Amino acid sequence: MGFERGAVLSLLRHPGLLIEAIRVWFATSRIGGFGPSNEYLRWRAFTAYGDHLATASAQDLLDYLSWRREMRVIGKWEGA
Repeated sequence: MGFERGAVLSLLRHPGLLIEAIRVWFATSRIGGFGPSNEYLRWRAFTAYGDHLATASAQDLLDYLSWRREMRVIGKWEGA
């Protein structure tokens, strides 16, 4: 699973989501590794789009990070 080219730029235009993006990065990082494994990313692409090679849009990334932040703020989710 990859992201559109503009995903990182979109994230930089929404600095309030940067902390959440860092949380996601560390929550999905492999033990002893840096960042999520390719296997995890393929699984996430398949569960989200039905295709293990799908590319997430910048808007999908922003929506996901916003959702995670909202769930943390209202106390409905205590995920990493």
